[in-house]
Amino acid sequence: MSNRVSWIRKLCLAAVPAVAFVSVSASIADEAGTLRIGQSGEFSGQGVAKENALGAQLYFDSVNKRGGVNGKQIALISLDDARDSERTIANTKKLINEHKVLALFGYRSTPSVEAVVPLIQAEGVPLIAPFTGAQSIRGPKAKMVYHLRASYQTEAMRIVEHLASSSIKKIAILYQEDSFGEDALAGFQASLKARGLQPVAVASYDRKTMDLKPAAAKLVKAEPQVIAMACTPKACAQFVRMLKKDNVGVSFVTLSNTTTDEFLKAIDKEGRGVIISQVVPYPWNPISPVVKEFQQLLPTAKEPVPLSYASLEGFVAAKLMVEAIRRAGREPTRANLVAALDSLPEIDLGGMTVDYKKNGTGDGSRFVDITMIGKDGTIIH
Repeated sequence: MSNRVSWIRKLCLAAVPAVAFVSVSASIADEAGTLRIGQSGEFSGQGVAKENALGAQLYFDSVNKRGGVNGKQIALISLDDARDSERTIANTKKLINEHKVLALFGYRSTPSVEAVVPLIQAEGVPLIAPFTGAQSIRGPKAKMVYHLRASYQTEAMRIVEHLASSSIKKIAILYQEDSFGEDALAGFQASLKARGLQPVAVASYDRKTMDLKPAAAKLVKAEPQVIAMACTPKACAQFVRMLKKDNVGVSFVTLSNTTTDEFLKAIDKEGRGVIISQVVPYPWNPISPVVKEFQQLLPTAKEPVPLSYASLEGFVAAKLMVEAIRRAGREPTRANLVAALDSLPEIDLGGMTVDYKKNGTGDGSRFVDITMIGKDGTIIH
Protein backbone atom coordinates (compact mmCIF):
# COMPACT_ATOMS: atom_id res chain seq x y z
CA MET A 1 0.00 0.00 0.00
CA SER A 2 2.72 2.50 0.91
CA ASN A 3 4.30 2.25 -2.55
CA ARG A 4 1.00 2.41 -4.45
CA VAL A 5 1.35 5.99 -5.73
CA SER A 6 4.82 5.49 -7.25
CA TRP A 7 3.70 2.12 -8.61
CA ILE A 8 0.73 3.74 -10.35
CA ARG A 9 2.97 6.36 -11.95
CA LYS A 10 5.50 3.83 -13.27
CA LEU A 11 2.85 1.56 -14.75
CA CYS A 12 0.97 4.46 -16.29
CA LEU A 13 4.01 5.91 -18.03
CA ALA A 14 5.01 2.49 -19.28
CA ALA A 15 1.61 1.88 -20.79
CA VAL A 16 0.96 5.15 -22.64
CA PRO A 17 2.10 4.15 -26.17
CA ALA A 18 -0.44 1.32 -26.31
CA VAL A 19 -3.43 3.68 -26.43
CA ALA A 20 -2.04 6.86 -27.89
CA PHE A 21 -2.79 6.51 -31.62
CA VAL A 22 -4.73 4.11 -33.87
CA SER A 23 -4.69 4.00 -37.68
CA VAL A 24 -8.18 3.80 -39.13
CA SER A 25 -10.05 4.07 -42.42
CA ALA A 26 -12.47 6.83 -43.35
CA SER A 27 -15.98 5.48 -42.69
CA ILE A 28 -18.07 5.25 -39.51
CA ALA A 29 -17.51 1.48 -39.56
CA ASP A 30 -14.67 0.17 -41.71
CA GLU A 31 -14.74 -2.99 -43.81
CA ALA A 32 -13.74 -5.06 -40.80
CA GLY A 33 -16.71 -3.67 -38.90
CA THR A 34 -14.69 -1.51 -36.50
CA LEU A 35 -16.33 1.45 -34.77
CA ARG A 36 -14.00 4.30 -33.85
CA ILE A 37 -14.30 6.33 -30.65
CA GLY A 38 -12.26 9.56 -30.40
CA GLN A 39 -10.57 11.06 -27.38
CA SER A 40 -8.53 14.24 -26.87
CA GLY A 41 -6.62 14.68 -23.62
CA GLU A 42 -3.48 15.77 -21.85
CA PHE A 43 -1.41 12.69 -22.69
CA SER A 44 1.89 14.59 -22.57
CA GLY A 45 1.25 15.96 -19.08
CA GLN A 46 -0.42 14.60 -15.96
CA GLY A 47 -1.19 10.92 -15.72
CA VAL A 48 -4.96 11.31 -15.38
CA ALA A 49 -5.80 11.26 -19.11
CA LYS A 50 -3.46 8.31 -19.68
CA GLU A 51 -4.97 6.32 -16.83
CA ASN A 52 -8.49 7.16 -18.00
CA ALA A 53 -7.71 5.88 -21.51
CA LEU A 54 -6.08 2.72 -20.18
CA GLY A 55 -9.12 1.90 -18.04
CA ALA A 56 -11.43 2.44 -21.01
CA GLN A 57 -9.22 0.34 -23.28
CA LEU A 58 -9.32 -2.51 -20.76
CA TYR A 59 -13.10 -2.70 -21.04
CA PHE A 60 -13.21 -2.19 -24.82
CA ASP A 61 -10.68 -5.01 -25.23
CA SER A 62 -12.79 -7.33 -23.08
CA VAL A 63 -15.85 -6.55 -25.22
CA ASN A 64 -13.89 -7.06 -28.45
CA LYS A 65 -12.69 -10.46 -27.24
CA ARG A 66 -16.33 -11.48 -26.75
CA GLY A 67 -17.19 -10.54 -30.32
CA GLY A 68 -17.68 -6.80 -29.96
CA VAL A 69 -20.93 -4.84 -29.83
CA ASN A 70 -23.56 -6.22 -32.21
CA GLY A 71 -20.70 -7.93 -34.04
CA LYS A 72 -18.54 -4.80 -34.36
CA GLN A 73 -15.16 -4.13 -32.77
CA ILE A 74 -14.38 -0.87 -30.97
CA ALA A 75 -11.17 1.14 -31.52
CA LEU A 76 -10.23 4.01 -29.20
CA ILE A 77 -8.26 6.80 -30.91
CA SER A 78 -6.56 9.07 -28.36
CA LEU A 79 -4.86 12.33 -29.38
CA ASP A 80 -2.74 14.61 -27.20
CA ASP A 81 -3.89 18.20 -26.69
CA ALA A 82 -1.51 19.18 -23.84
CA ARG A 83 -4.59 20.65 -22.12
CA ASP A 84 -4.67 23.46 -24.68
CA SER A 85 -8.16 24.36 -25.87
CA GLU A 86 -7.04 25.31 -29.37
CA ARG A 87 -5.37 21.92 -29.79
CA THR A 88 -8.49 20.26 -28.40
CA ILE A 89 -10.56 21.93 -31.13
CA ALA A 90 -8.04 20.88 -33.80
CA ASN A 91 -7.98 17.31 -32.50
CA THR A 92 -11.76 17.17 -32.45
CA LYS A 93 -11.99 18.32 -36.06
CA LYS A 94 -9.44 15.67 -37.02
CA LEU A 95 -11.30 12.94 -35.16
CA ILE A 96 -14.61 13.91 -36.73
CA ASN A 97 -13.51 14.68 -40.30
CA GLU A 98 -10.51 12.39 -40.85
CA HIS A 99 -11.02 9.46 -38.49
CA LYS A 100 -14.81 9.58 -38.91
CA VAL A 101 -15.43 8.65 -35.28
CA LEU A 102 -18.84 7.50 -34.16
CA ALA A 103 -18.55 9.41 -30.89
CA LEU A 104 -16.15 11.36 -28.68
CA PHE A 105 -15.18 10.15 -25.26
CA GLY A 106 -13.44 11.06 -22.00
CA TYR A 107 -12.27 14.61 -22.76
CA ARG A 108 -10.53 16.28 -19.81
CA SER A 109 -10.49 19.91 -18.57
CA THR A 110 -13.49 22.20 -18.32
CA PRO A 111 -12.14 24.88 -20.74
CA SER A 112 -11.36 22.20 -23.33
CA VAL A 113 -14.85 20.74 -23.20
CA GLU A 114 -16.45 24.20 -23.25
CA ALA A 115 -14.42 24.99 -26.37
CA VAL A 116 -15.66 21.99 -28.37
CA VAL A 117 -19.36 22.06 -27.43
CA PRO A 118 -20.36 24.36 -30.35
CA LEU A 119 -18.39 22.15 -32.75
CA ILE A 120 -19.91 18.84 -31.66
CA GLN A 121 -23.38 20.35 -31.67
CA ALA A 122 -22.87 21.59 -35.23
CA GLU A 123 -21.54 18.20 -36.35
CA GLY A 124 -24.01 16.08 -34.38
CA VAL A 125 -21.29 14.04 -32.67
CA PRO A 126 -21.98 13.06 -29.04
CA LEU A 127 -19.36 13.42 -26.31
CA ILE A 128 -19.67 10.75 -23.63
CA ALA A 129 -18.25 10.90 -20.09
CA PRO A 130 -16.05 14.02 -20.12
CA PHE A 131 -13.62 14.12 -17.20
CA THR A 132 -15.15 17.27 -15.64
CA GLY A 133 -18.09 18.09 -13.39
CA ALA A 134 -18.59 21.69 -14.48
CA GLN A 135 -22.14 23.08 -14.54
CA SER A 136 -21.27 25.16 -17.61
CA ILE A 137 -21.38 22.02 -19.76
CA ARG A 138 -24.53 20.52 -18.32
CA GLY A 139 -28.18 20.97 -19.11
CA PRO A 140 -29.96 21.99 -22.34
CA LYS A 141 -27.23 24.43 -23.39
CA ALA A 142 -24.76 21.55 -23.54
CA LYS A 143 -26.78 19.21 -25.73
CA MET A 144 -24.65 16.39 -27.21
CA VAL A 145 -22.68 16.06 -23.94
CA TYR A 146 -23.56 12.97 -21.87
CA HIS A 147 -22.02 12.84 -18.42
CA LEU A 148 -21.04 9.94 -16.21
CA ARG A 149 -19.53 11.66 -13.18
CA ALA A 150 -21.47 13.79 -10.71
CA SER A 151 -21.23 17.56 -11.03
CA TYR A 152 -18.81 19.64 -8.96
CA GLN A 153 -21.84 21.21 -7.28
CA THR A 154 -23.09 17.76 -6.28
CA GLU A 155 -19.64 17.01 -4.87
CA ALA A 156 -19.66 20.31 -2.96
CA MET A 157 -23.08 19.57 -1.49
CA ARG A 158 -21.98 16.10 -0.40
CA ILE A 159 -18.90 17.59 1.25
CA VAL A 160 -20.96 20.11 3.21
CA GLU A 161 -23.37 17.33 4.20
CA HIS A 162 -20.42 15.29 5.48
CA LEU A 163 -19.00 18.20 7.46
CA ALA A 164 -22.39 19.14 8.91
CA SER A 165 -22.91 15.56 10.09
CA SER A 166 -19.70 16.00 12.10
CA SER A 167 -21.05 19.21 13.71
CA ILE A 168 -18.61 21.37 11.75
CA LYS A 169 -20.12 24.78 11.06
CA LYS A 170 -17.18 27.17 10.65
CA ILE A 171 -16.30 26.51 7.02
CA ALA A 172 -14.18 28.77 4.82
CA ILE A 173 -13.85 28.47 1.05
CA LEU A 174 -10.86 28.82 -1.27
CA TYR A 175 -11.66 28.87 -4.99
CA GLN A 176 -9.91 29.38 -8.28
CA GLU A 177 -10.92 32.39 -10.37
CA ASP A 178 -12.43 30.58 -13.34
CA SER A 179 -15.59 28.69 -14.31
CA PHE A 180 -14.49 25.60 -12.39
CA GLY A 181 -13.80 27.47 -9.15
CA GLU A 182 -16.92 29.62 -9.36
CA ASP A 183 -19.00 26.53 -10.07
CA ALA A 184 -17.78 24.74 -6.95
CA LEU A 185 -18.13 27.95 -4.91
CA ALA A 186 -21.81 28.13 -5.88
CA GLY A 187 -22.26 24.53 -4.77
CA PHE A 188 -20.61 25.11 -1.40
CA GLN A 189 -22.60 28.29 -0.76
CA ALA A 190 -25.94 26.78 -1.77
CA SER A 191 -25.45 23.74 0.43
CA LEU A 192 -24.40 25.86 3.41
CA LYS A 193 -27.41 28.14 2.92
CA ALA A 194 -29.73 25.14 2.85
CA ARG A 195 -28.49 24.33 6.35
CA GLY A 196 -28.86 27.87 7.64
CA LEU A 197 -25.13 28.48 7.43
CA GLN A 198 -22.77 30.74 5.51
CA PRO A 199 -19.01 30.53 4.98
CA VAL A 200 -16.96 32.33 7.63
CA ALA A 201 -14.73 33.59 4.82
CA VAL A 202 -14.34 33.23 1.06
CA ALA A 203 -11.09 33.87 -0.83
CA SER A 204 -9.90 33.34 -4.37
CA TYR A 205 -6.64 33.19 -6.30
CA ASP A 206 -5.51 33.74 -9.88
CA ARG A 207 -4.51 30.47 -11.54
CA LYS A 208 -1.97 32.31 -13.70
CA THR A 209 -0.02 33.88 -10.84
CA MET A 210 -0.63 31.13 -8.25
CA ASP A 211 -0.23 33.76 -5.50
CA LEU A 212 -2.01 32.08 -2.62
CA LYS A 213 -0.70 34.22 0.26
CA PRO A 214 -3.46 36.87 0.26
CA ALA A 215 -6.14 34.19 0.22
CA ALA A 216 -4.40 32.26 3.00
CA ALA A 217 -4.17 35.36 5.19
CA LYS A 218 -7.86 36.17 4.73
CA LEU A 219 -9.05 32.64 5.46
CA VAL A 220 -6.81 32.05 8.47
CA LYS A 221 -7.99 35.31 10.03
CA ALA A 222 -11.55 33.96 10.08
CA GLU A 223 -10.41 30.97 12.21
CA PRO A 224 -12.37 28.26 10.34
CA GLN A 225 -12.54 24.63 11.41
CA VAL A 226 -12.29 23.50 7.79
CA ILE A 227 -11.25 25.08 4.52
CA ALA A 228 -13.13 23.71 1.50
CA MET A 229 -10.97 24.04 -1.62
CA ALA A 230 -11.84 24.26 -5.31
CA CYS A 231 -8.45 24.50 -6.98
CA THR A 232 -6.01 22.70 -9.25
CA PRO A 233 -4.02 19.83 -7.70
CA LYS A 234 -0.88 21.97 -7.69
CA ALA A 235 -2.54 24.95 -6.01
CA CYS A 236 -4.36 22.82 -3.43
CA ALA A 237 -1.13 21.05 -2.48
CA GLN A 238 0.76 24.34 -2.23
CA PHE A 239 -1.99 25.89 -0.10
CA VAL A 240 -2.16 22.99 2.36
CA ARG A 241 1.61 22.84 2.76
CA MET A 242 1.78 26.60 3.29
CA LEU A 243 -0.71 26.57 6.14
CA LYS A 244 0.63 23.42 7.77
CA LYS A 245 4.13 24.90 7.68
CA ASP A 246 2.76 27.85 9.64
CA ASN A 247 1.11 25.41 12.10
CA VAL A 248 -2.38 26.64 11.32
CA GLY A 249 -4.84 24.33 13.10
CA VAL A 250 -7.39 23.78 10.35
CA SER A 251 -8.61 20.82 8.33
CA PHE A 252 -8.91 20.68 4.55
CA VAL A 253 -11.35 19.18 2.08
CA THR A 254 -11.19 19.21 -1.70
CA LEU A 255 -12.91 17.90 -4.83
CA SER A 256 -12.25 14.82 -6.94
CA ASN A 257 -10.16 16.73 -9.50
CA THR A 258 -7.24 16.52 -7.04
CA THR A 259 -7.24 12.72 -7.01
CA THR A 260 -4.03 12.60 -9.04
CA ASP A 261 -0.51 11.31 -8.63
CA GLU A 262 0.64 14.92 -9.06
CA PHE A 263 -1.36 16.05 -6.04
CA LEU A 264 -0.36 13.18 -3.78
CA LYS A 265 3.32 13.65 -4.59
CA ALA A 266 3.19 17.44 -4.23
CA ILE A 267 1.38 17.41 -0.91
CA ASP A 268 3.63 14.63 0.45
CA LYS A 269 3.42 14.03 4.23
CA GLU A 270 1.44 17.23 4.76
CA GLY A 271 -1.52 15.60 3.05
CA ARG A 272 -2.42 13.34 5.95
CA GLY A 273 -6.04 13.95 6.94
CA VAL A 274 -7.02 15.89 3.83
CA ILE A 275 -10.54 14.85 2.79
CA ILE A 276 -11.26 14.27 -0.91
CA SER A 277 -14.65 13.66 -2.51
CA GLN A 278 -14.75 10.96 -5.20
CA VAL A 279 -17.13 10.37 -8.11
CA VAL A 280 -16.51 6.64 -8.66
CA PRO A 281 -16.29 3.80 -6.12
CA TYR A 282 -13.11 3.05 -4.16
CA PRO A 283 -10.89 1.12 -6.66
CA TRP A 284 -9.09 -0.99 -4.05
CA ASN A 285 -12.15 -2.68 -2.54
CA PRO A 286 -14.14 -5.07 -4.78
CA ILE A 287 -17.29 -4.72 -2.70
CA SER A 288 -18.67 -2.65 -5.58
CA PRO A 289 -19.66 -4.83 -8.59
CA VAL A 290 -17.88 -2.60 -11.13
CA VAL A 291 -14.68 -2.58 -9.05
CA LYS A 292 -14.79 -6.37 -8.83
CA GLU A 293 -15.20 -6.60 -12.61
CA PHE A 294 -12.40 -4.09 -13.14
CA GLN A 295 -9.98 -5.94 -10.88
CA GLN A 296 -10.81 -9.30 -12.47
CA LEU A 297 -9.96 -7.94 -15.92
CA LEU A 298 -6.68 -6.26 -14.94
CA PRO A 299 -4.56 -9.41 -15.55
CA THR A 300 -5.93 -9.62 -19.10
CA ALA A 301 -4.70 -6.15 -20.13
CA LYS A 302 -2.36 -5.91 -23.12
CA GLU A 303 -0.43 -3.26 -21.20
CA PRO A 304 -0.35 -2.70 -17.42
CA VAL A 305 -3.34 -0.69 -16.21
CA PRO A 306 -2.84 1.28 -12.98
CA LEU A 307 -5.32 0.67 -10.18
CA SER A 308 -6.58 4.22 -9.68
CA TYR A 309 -9.66 6.40 -9.64
CA ALA A 310 -8.89 7.73 -13.12
CA SER A 311 -8.52 4.28 -14.69
CA LEU A 312 -11.68 3.03 -12.97
CA GLU A 313 -13.62 6.07 -14.22
CA GLY A 314 -12.43 5.30 -17.76
CA PHE A 315 -13.54 1.69 -17.31
CA VAL A 316 -17.03 2.65 -16.11
CA ALA A 317 -17.31 5.25 -18.88
CA ALA A 318 -16.47 2.57 -21.45
CA LYS A 319 -19.29 0.42 -20.05
CA LEU A 320 -21.65 3.35 -20.59
CA MET A 321 -20.37 3.83 -24.14
CA VAL A 322 -20.81 0.16 -25.01
CA GLU A 323 -24.35 0.08 -23.64
CA ALA A 324 -25.28 3.14 -25.72
CA ILE A 325 -23.77 1.61 -28.88
CA ARG A 326 -25.60 -1.66 -28.25
CA ARG A 327 -28.91 0.20 -28.05
CA ALA A 328 -28.10 2.18 -31.22
CA GLY A 329 -28.55 -0.95 -33.35
CA ARG A 330 -26.49 -3.15 -35.65
CA GLU A 331 -25.48 -0.28 -37.94
CA PRO A 332 -24.91 2.59 -35.51
CA THR A 333 -24.68 6.14 -36.80
CA ARG A 334 -24.03 9.33 -34.87
CA ALA A 335 -27.73 10.21 -35.13
CA ASN A 336 -29.08 6.92 -33.81
CA LEU A 337 -26.41 6.83 -31.11
CA VAL A 338 -27.67 10.23 -29.92
CA ALA A 339 -31.23 8.90 -30.04
CA ALA A 340 -30.17 5.86 -27.99
CA LEU A 341 -28.49 8.09 -25.41
CA ASP A 342 -31.46 10.46 -25.15
CA SER A 343 -33.79 7.53 -24.50
CA LEU A 344 -31.42 5.66 -22.17
CA PRO A 345 -33.43 4.66 -19.08
CA GLU A 346 -31.89 4.14 -15.67
CA ILE A 347 -29.02 1.68 -15.97
CA ASP A 348 -26.77 0.38 -13.23
CA LEU A 349 -23.15 0.26 -14.33
CA GLY A 350 -22.12 -1.72 -11.27
CA GLY A 351 -22.63 0.72 -8.43
CA MET A 352 -23.22 3.89 -10.44
CA THR A 353 -26.48 4.66 -12.23
CA VAL A 354 -27.38 7.08 -15.01
CA ASP A 355 -30.78 7.90 -16.48
CA TYR A 356 -30.71 10.27 -19.45
CA LYS A 357 -34.33 9.54 -20.40
CA LYS A 358 -35.63 10.74 -17.05
CA ASN A 359 -33.57 13.92 -16.68
CA GLY A 360 -33.55 14.76 -20.39
CA THR A 361 -30.26 16.66 -20.12
CA GLY A 362 -27.47 14.10 -20.35
CA ASP A 363 -26.68 14.66 -16.68
CA GLY A 364 -24.76 11.87 -15.01
CA SER A 365 -24.62 9.88 -11.83
CA ARG A 366 -25.03 11.52 -8.44
CA PHE A 367 -22.58 9.08 -6.87
CA VAL A 368 -20.20 10.89 -4.50
CA ASP A 369 -17.99 9.15 -1.95
CA ILE A 370 -15.80 10.64 0.79
CA THR A 371 -12.18 9.55 1.25
CA MET A 372 -9.09 10.76 3.09
CA ILE A 373 -5.32 10.79 2.60
CA GLY A 374 -3.73 8.40 5.09
CA LYS A 375 -0.43 8.62 6.93
CA ASP A 376 1.41 6.74 4.17
CA GLY A 377 0.24 9.16 1.47
CA THR A 378 -2.36 6.85 -0.03
CA ILE A 379 -6.10 7.38 -0.26
CA ILE A 380 -8.10 5.51 2.35
CA HIS A 381 -11.83 4.83 2.58
